[in-house]
Amino acid sequence: MKQKNENKKGFTLVELIMVIAILGVLGAILIPTMMNYVKKARIKAAIADARTVMTAIESSLVDHLVNTDHDTSAAFNKVLYLDQETKKGFQDRDYEIVGAFTNLSWNVYKTNNGQNATGSQAVDYVIARALDHTFTETWDKGKRVNPMSYNSNSKNCKKYLKENDTNFGLVVVYNTTGTVRMMQLYRNGILVTYIGGNYVVNTSSTAHFVGTGTWDTIYKDSDDKKSAPEEYCKVNLSNKQIGSGGSLGGWY
Repeated sequence: MKQKNENKKGFTLVELIMVIAILGVLGAILIPTMMNYVKKARIKAAIADARTVMTAIESSLVDHLVNTDHDTSAAFNKVLYLDQETKKGFQDRDYEIVGAFTNLSWNVYKTNNGQNATGSQAVDYVIARALDHTFTETWDKGKRVNPMSYNSNSKNCKKYLKENDTNFGLVVVYNTTGTVRMMQLYRNGILVTYIGGNYVVNTSSTAHFVGTGTWDTIYKDSDDKKSAPEEYCKVNLSNKQIGSGGSLGGWY
C-alpha cells in the first residue's frame, strides 16, 4: 500500500523577508542597549578597581606615615597650591606639601625590588608594595617614564601604555597624613580620576593624564561632560600651582 506524500510547505520569500526585517528591527533596538549596558558595567568595574587601589594606598600610607616613627620628610618634596597666583606672586598663597607616586616610582621599585630604599623611595616602596598586592593580575613595570608627560589628545594614556611597554598608568598625589589628594588610574582603556571624593571617568581613546591642563579639563573631557567644581578649576600645572617651589620641577 503506497503512503501518500505529505505536503510540506516551506517559508515563502515574502515571509523570509519579513522575518529578516523583524530581526533587524530587534537588533537595532537591543544591540545599542546591550552595548550601553556593557560600557556601564566596564565603567563600574573601573571605578571599583580605582577605589580598591586608592584604599590600599591610603591604608599603607597612614600606617607608614602616621603610625610609625619613620623619617618621611624626603618624600614630601612638592607643593600643591590651593589658590591662584596673586599680584604678589606665590609667596602669600595657601599651599599644601605633598608627595607623588607614578609609574616611574613603580619601575624603580620593580627594578630594585625595594632593596635598601631610603628617603622618598622608602615611601614609594610602601605604595608599590600595596599596589603589588591589590590585584592578582601582573602589573607590567614598563619603562621608567612619568605618565604626567602624556597630557594631550595626541600624547595620551593609550599611547603611554604602547610606547612604554606597560598595562597601566598611575599618578598619585598624597599629603603628610596619608590622604590621597588626587589619583589617576588608566587600565583596560578607561581613565578614572579621583579628586575631592569624586570619581571622574573617561573612556575616550584620547583620554590623557592631567599634565599641564587644569582639573576642569578632566571633567569636560569625561563621559558625562559635567563641569568641575570651582575650586578644582583653580589648580593646575601650567600656572605652576603644582610643583617644587612654584615650578614643575620634580613632576616630569
